[in-house]
Amino acid sequence: MLSLEEAGSESHSSAPGLDSRAYDYIIIGGGTAGSCLAARLSEDPDVTVLVLERGGFANGWADKVPLISSNPYRDGAPVGRWWSQPVEEAGGRPMEVMCGEALGGTSAINCMFYTRGPAGDYNHWKELGNEGWGYEDLERYFVKSESTRSHPASHFRGKEGPWQNRAFTDTIWKHTPHVIRALENAGIPYAQDLSDPSIPAAAYVRHDISQDTKMHRHTPFNAFLSPKVLHERRDRLKICSHALVTRLELKTDSTGYMHAAGVHFEAVDSRKAGRSFFARARREVILCAGALGSPQILQLSGIGPKALLEEKGVPVVRDMPGVGSYLQDHVAVPLTFEVPMNDSLHALEARPMKAVKELATYLLNGRGLFSYPFQPVTAYVSSRLLDDKSRISVPPGTEGAEALDTHVFANCPDLEIMPAANNCTDHDIPNVGLFTLMVGLIHPKSHGTVRLATRNPRARPDVDLGFFSDPADFAPLRKGIRLAMRLADDIRQQGYPLKNLIVPDAGADDASLDSFARKNVRTCYHYTSTCRMGAEDDSERPGVVDAELRVHGVRGLRVCDASVFPEIVGAHTMAPVVAVAEKCADMVKRSHLQDGRKA
Repeated sequence: MLSLEEAGSESHSSAPGLDSRAYDYIIIGGGTAGSCLAARLSEDPDVTVLVLERGGFANGWADKVPLISSNPYRDGAPVGRWWSQPVEEAGGRPMEVMCGEALGGTSAINCMFYTRGPAGDYNHWKELGNEGWGYEDLERYFVKSESTRSHPASHFRGKEGPWQNRAFTDTIWKHTPHVIRALENAGIPYAQDLSDPSIPAAAYVRHDISQDTKMHRHTPFNAFLSPKVLHERRDRLKICSHALVTRLELKTDSTGYMHAAGVHFEAVDSRKAGRSFFARARREVILCAGALGSPQILQLSGIGPKALLEEKGVPVVRDMPGVGSYLQDHVAVPLTFEVPMNDSLHALEARPMKAVKELATYLLNGRGLFSYPFQPVTAYVSSRLLDDKSRISVPPGTEGAEALDTHVFANCPDLEIMPAANNCTDHDIPNVGLFTLMVGLIHPKSHGTVRLATRNPRARPDVDLGFFSDPADFAPLRKGIRLAMRLADDIRQQGYPLKNLIVPDAGADDASLDSFARKNVRTCYHYTSTCRMGAEDDSERPGVVDAELRVHGVRGLRVCDASVFPEIVGAHTMAPVVAVAEKCADMVKRSHLQDGRKA
């Protein structure tokens, strides 16, 4: 670990670019992508890497316990939180924006789901013009990073990687068997492994969870930058925490090409804000600050929509309309039910002795509620397959097989039904046992923006989530809500005591369901696509980076995080981000080898 003074020199003490504190690669953000990328680049003993991270270490006892660390509202949680812009199509309601701020990033606070998304999602990336980003191109990177503890090794599952995951096959909640029976009654079959590229377009699964052998949360930082790795590479891999990047140093060389020369940064602590530091990059600067942070840093550096930069008083270095545009997030609408308190996580709040017992169980053998996933089972469904009775209806014969093939993007699930034994609304509902069927729209057409609020780098960016800006999102969401209502009715018919709490009226028409969705919609915190991969001259959605993740028109500058996704994938985004980082590391290494040969 380096202090700011050790990581860079004070900006006033020498001209940027001439400073002796230089590194081959400077990675901005030590989160999900940055941890993996730093580990892979520093495998070369002749390379030096500096990681600048806004947060600190999330390595306390509570940070390791799955249930506790998944609560972003707990005291001391390593999380950044602020309000979005009012969501116009949700009654002008602002929503809380949230991201992890620690080494490991959002993987330090999320629900730990290891999901990749169907093959067709990545094949679609390639169809959009991003050569080398189809599923077959990426599969080996998923395999390279992981060590699955619940599945056999195969061409699509890895056993040798540093990042561990496991599935839970036991059942803790009394409502889970009823949920499973209701899903099967709706024609949704069980699939053994969500990461299998042959998974059909409708299936329910038990998620893999990123936990290690001690039943601790296993973040990419824990996995890729273990104490052993950090110690062995201490001379070439440097980490500077609590560092706020204020802008990139961009220069134009003698040939007229712009390049990233280094990074300006300060202490996150506002009491130390008077001192600014600079570190020089010999080869590349790589932004890994996430889909909210990376576009903000580019805009602070003068790369972004010209009109916005001029409005905020930032000198325009390069007019790039795509920077901060096309924000995507999974849209979720929770249907909330009352259940017996013992069948809800909220029993831990209402009955302290139960919490003590469960914690003791976890400490003794790693079992119980403190290690168990929030969603014991989850269903992924293509809304195209749902009939008017909310059952899966597949054409017979060959046509049916083709309709279920998720190598084809048009067949991929656009709905995720998430049963959870807790409150998933944005509001407290005290002293009640709660159960949720949360309907997730995982291929939304709507998009929002991330924009500078001010040229002050300490200010959070303005985030417009843009939910329902495209009215086409309502049709699949209605089907998902009706499916969830069918499941709830089935669960009750089986004899389980499920009481409606915040649920649409039975027989609600389309307009009523749309109104319910607007009133109850919430974010899934899966922000992507604000520095999307694609052609810069795309008239509809101009890209920010090319297929090598290089920022268009700027040498020595890449982006490597969820912001580069050409479109959001139908999965919780942690594992896809790690795959992007694995591929990025290979591209960076290959680029350096090619430059060496030219020299």
